[in-house]
Amino acid sequence: MNILRFLREQAKDYDCHVCGGNHSKSEIRVLGKLESAWIVRVTCGTCQTAFKLLVVVDESDAGSGGSGKTGRAAAVPVKEDHPSERRRPPVTLDEVLDVHEFLSTYEGGVSALLPEKTAHRAR
Repeated sequence: MNILRFLREQAKDYDCHVCGGNHSKSEIRVLGKLESAWIVRVTCGTCQTAFKLLVVVDESDAGSGGSGKTGRAAAVPVKEDHPSERRRPPVTLDEVLDVHEFLSTYEGGVSALLPEKTAHRAR
């Protein structure tokens, strides 16, 4: 069985959890193989978000007669490189300069700049 071909066929049925783009054009790379499973990295072709999956393929459901069909696949996230929420835009140079100017004249403590943990949890 060609696992890479199988995963590319399956990818068209899934959308990126970050940008919503279809994974049909995503990069799929096999990182390794365990007994009956593969570790793969999928990189979204639209937003470049990458995540790793442990893919277990049940070949016992495959069609008989050498049709080349594979059975069901179960994919379990191994480690997600980015949170499932949409990513915030990167900090701009102007924002860095604004903070620098603010902090150059700031005379308070660090705790006054940061929200309290209880207030942060309530949001």
